[in-house]
Amino acid sequence: MRHVTGMLMAVTIGLLIWHHYGMERVIDLSHRNNVMLEVQGDVSSGGSSVATLERGDGVLRLRCRLMRTIDWPSCKYLFVISQTGKGMDLSEFDSVSVDVHYRGPGRHALRLMLMNFEPEVSTVSDWMSQKINELEFEVPDRGVAGIPLNVFHTATWWIDYKRVPLAASGVRMDNVTRVELMTGAANQAGEHIIDLRSLRFHGKWISQGRLYMLLMGAWILCAVSWPLVASLQLRRQLRHSSKRLNLLSEVNRALQLEARELVEQVNTDPLTGALNRQGLRAALMSTPAILAAPMSVVFTDIDHFKHINDQHGHDAGDAVLRQFAAEITAGIRSSDKLVRWGGEEFLIICSGTSAEQARVLAEKLRAGLNNARWPIQPGITASFGIAELTPNDDIGDAIKRADEALYAAKDAGRDRVVVDLGWDDMAPADKPRAPLSAPR
Repeated sequence: MRHVTGMLMAVTIGLLIWHHYGMERVIDLSHRNNVMLEVQGDVSSGGSSVATLERGDGVLRLRCRLMRTIDWPSCKYLFVISQTGKGMDLSEFDSVSVDVHYRGPGRHALRLMLMNFEPEVSTVSDWMSQKINELEFEVPDRGVAGIPLNVFHTATWWIDYKRVPLAASGVRMDNVTRVELMTGAANQAGEHIIDLRSLRFHGKWISQGRLYMLLMGAWILCAVSWPLVASLQLRRQLRHSSKRLNLLSEVNRALQLEARELVEQVNTDPLTGALNRQGLRAALMSTPAILAAPMSVVFTDIDHFKHINDQHGHDAGDAVLRQFAAEITAGIRSSDKLVRWGGEEFLIICSGTSAEQARVLAEKLRAGLNNARWPIQPGITASFGIAELTPNDDIGDAIKRADEALYAAKDAGRDRVVVDLGWDDMAPADKPRAPLSAPR
C-alpha cells in the first residue's frame, strides 16, 4: 500500500501539472472537413446585402456589400455542424478564439452566435427554434480575439420570439449544431472584407472539476482500501502460520525426496537429461555387468556445432543439444547409457553389443538425425566413432579408441560412421590419430 500511495501521489501531481500547462483540446471549425461552410447576405430577411466567399492560403475571405435597406443588415459565415439535431458538445470547452482581419468603413465589430438544439424547444425543420447564444465583440487590429464561453448570453429577442420559460432560458452549449459569425449590428454600409484564418474552441480533455473528482475518488478509494488490505494480509499471515505447523510434519519426507533428486542432478546433465561423467562412473560402479563382453562404445559429435552457435545463437544451440539427446535416447535400448561427454560430444555405452551391431545402431541413429525436423535450417548431421571393448582393454581404452574413430569420421568428411577394428585398423577411413582434445 505504501507503493500504491506513492504512485498515487506522483500521478496526482503529474495530472495537476499536465492539466495546468497542457491537456489542450482544440476544435477548429474553419478547417474541419465534416463541417459545411457557406456565406450569406441578408436577402432572405428582406435586405439587399450580398456576400461572397473566397478561399486561398488558409484564409476564408468574406466580401460583403453591406446595404442598410433593413433595420439589421448583415453578412455572415455559416458553419453547419449538423442538420439532424445531433450536434457538438461544447459544454466542456472554456473559450473560443477568432483569428480575423477586418477591413471596411466604420466600426469593426462581429457577432458570434452558437445555436444549441434542445428537444424541449427545437425542431429539425426550423433552425430558428434552436437556442441562440450570442456575443458581439470588437475585432482587434492585430492578433486574435479570445472570448471566454461563460460570457455568452441567450439572445433576448429569441427568448421573446419563442416565449421560452425562464427556467429554460439559460445558456446551453451541449448540442451546438450551427455557428454563425456575422457583421455587427451598427456597422456602416459599404464594402467590408473579412479574412478569417481560424475559429477555434479551446478546452481541456478533462475539465478541472471532473479531474478533481476523479483524484478525490482515487484517494478515498485508497484510504478505504488500506485497512481492508491490511486486514486481509493479517488473515493471510494467520493462515500461513497454521499451515506451517502442518508443513513441519512433511519436512523429513520432502528432504528425503530432495536428497534423491540431488543425487540425480549430480549424475545428470541439466540441459539434455543425459548422464554426465559422474553419472557414468556411478552406473559402472553400481552395475559392473555393463562391461561384460561383448560391449561397445559409440562416440558421437554434432557436426559444425560452433557454426550453429555463431549463426543462430546459444539458445538455438541449446535447443539443438536437447533435441539431439532426445533423438538418440529414442533410438537406443533402455539398457544402453547415453552420456554427455562435453559440449556437443556424447557417448553411448552399449552392453551386450558387438562392434558390428553398434555400427548398425549408429547408422540408424545417423539416418534418423538426417530425417528429423530441427529448430534451425538446414538440419544437423553427426559423426560417429565406434570401438569394441577387448579383453585387454579397460573402459578408458575403449573410449579413447572410439574418440579416435570419431576423429577419423570427422576427417573423412563428417556425417558418417567409422569403426575402430583394432589398434592399426579403422573402417571405413584410416586417418592419423589425434589427441582427445582435438577440435571437432
